[in-house]
Amino acid sequence: MKNKSDKSREETLDPEDWEAMRALGHRMVDDMMDYMETLRNRPVWQHAPPAIRDRFSGPPPTGPELPQEVYNEYRRSILPYQLGNSHPRYWGWVTGCGTIMGAYAEMLAASTDSVSGAFSYMSNNYVERQVVDWCRQLLGFPQSSTGLLTSGCSASTLIGLAVARNTMAGYDVRAKGMHVSGKQMTVYCSEEAHSSVQKAVELLGFGNEALRRVPVTESLQIDVPALRDMITTDRAAGCNPVCIVGVAGTTNTAAIDDLNALADICAEERCWFHVDGAFGAWAAIAPKSRHLVSGMERADSLAFDLHKWMYLAYPVACVLIRDGQAHRNTFSLTPTYLAHGEGDRGLTGVDVPWLADYGFELSRGFWPSRHG
Repeated sequence: MKNKSDKSREETLDPEDWEAMRALGHRMVDDMMDYMETLRNRPVWQHAPPAIRDRFSGPPPTGPELPQEVYNEYRRSILPYQLGNSHPRYWGWVTGCGTIMGAYAEMLAASTDSVSGAFSYMSNNYVERQVVDWCRQLLGFPQSSTGLLTSGCSASTLIGLAVARNTMAGYDVRAKGMHVSGKQMTVYCSEEAHSSVQKAVELLGFGNEALRRVPVTESLQIDVPALRDMITTDRAAGCNPVCIVGVAGTTNTAAIDDLNALADICAEERCWFHVDGAFGAWAAIAPKSRHLVSGMERADSLAFDLHKWMYLAYPVACVLIRDGQAHRNTFSLTPTYLAHGEGDRGLTGVDVPWLADYGFELSRGFWPSRHG
């Protein structure tokens, strides 16, 4: 049995002075509320001067620093030099701005060190499922589809194209790899498509040469006749066209491809239809604008951001997959140390899939916290 002196020497990550830490927390909240309330009174952004850059070089500290000193350093050297995307006069690029409630939600999630990749029967994961279900309903996807919140459309596109590859390859890619495909699998997108499409194609083993960049029209939409010709040429050359990527809002100009035409070609050519809706997918919920993205609801996979038009704090996006079983088949993996089935199984006899069964990450935070 330990005495008090033994207990006082126990190692702990708790603060030595809870009241001082509580006071620091209140100060941080007050400072951030002041910062956001008075944001419009300051310049949109300030570049960090060389002196600030130099402060972040050199060897690591030899000992701990007081939390108050660390926070003071943040206020001096970090807070004034932000991108400016939360400012009301920030009109560049397409980065969102966040909200007060989003900031509070981040604090709540961090306070519990929330985990969402596994342990599907925890409340956090029910929230994510609800958010995905809302997105599915708002964007016209069927109830049988599945989805996942991600860090951004780069991750969403990677997931969507991974399911496309594994579904359309015609053999077990997970078991055999890409080298036994026999035919070059090809992917098609417009010259205006985002660079994340190329990165996904490279990471998934297609190779950049398998990405066919289709010319665009004067309105910077994908040239549909040119796409048809490229697919015909590739089939004649012995290739296997597996996926067409449509864009619902390009990053350069916000051009939207003819998504219905692309969906028709995918049906005719037996190709997977992926839509990059990072920029403009949410036009679907605006009555006067939803016609612009007509056909998006026919996609086999849809990638879209929540940290743009939806004004949520970076980073959060989503991917929806029409074929939920194909989605799970692409990522589900359960070694003995991840064996599960407790959750609802004890009550209903049905196991509840973990969110990790639908993406490449096991370690995931509480993404829906950004929906504050």
